[in-house]
Amino acid sequence: MIYIQSNSSRDLPNDFDTSSAMYGAIQNCKNYRLTSYEEVSSGKFDSLISTRLFVGSVEFMKEVFNRVGLNDVKLPRNSNREFKTMQLGEVKSMAKQGSKMFIKPFDIKLFTGFVIDEMEHTSIANVPNDTNVMVYDVFTSPIESEWRLYIHNNKIVDSRNYSGDFMTSPNYDFAKQVIEENKKDFPISYTIDIGILENGENVVVEYNDMWAIGNYGVDNTIYLRLLTDRYFEIMRMKTNSFYI
Repeated sequence: MIYIQSNSSRDLPNDFDTSSAMYGAIQNCKNYRLTSYEEVSSGKFDSLISTRLFVGSVEFMKEVFNRVGLNDVKLPRNSNREFKTMQLGEVKSMAKQGSKMFIKPFDIKLFTGFVIDEMEHTSIANVPNDTNVMVYDVFTSPIESEWRLYIHNNKIVDSRNYSGDFMTSPNYDFAKQVIEENKKDFPISYTIDIGILENGENVVVEYNDMWAIGNYGVDNTIYLRLLTDRYFEIMRMKTNSFYI
């Protein structure tokens, strides 16, 4: 049985990504149950979480993990670039003085990483100034195209353009080199966001853990497989139980 996040009335999947997981289950002839956030937070499924797959939004999955004592599930690092840890208020002050920086929250999906500048950014309007963020230097050239690569067992299983020129493809030899560098300490499935700069250089924008990432056009059965393998890898942090 696969437990897929629903809306509060349990008559529809929560969003497009949970719909993808549901159709992946249907295509694989697997039983599933639409399950609300409220049901999970009530504790009624606590005995099942270690041995059954749960799929949902970041908020939903954090609650699932919290129910079994896993409070900080994330990748070993967010990028192959160096970063500084700063508080958001300090970064805002620097931006107002003319500095440009790429920032990303430590708390997964608190807001989407972006280049902060002198403009007002609504995505962080309600985020406390004492929030810790990762601060990266901006790239040497503007990004022309961005691609999300889905990685499984250290291999690229799919890639999708999500921003910029979709005719400008990433350098897959570069991507394979990055995967090789991650081989020792990265999980069974995750994503790499690669940017192609206007000067032709390929760069890693960021890495994302598979449990927290959406479907950008991957076949539903592949998407479900990636979620499944990463989920039970996480559960093995807590227990020796394993079920597919």
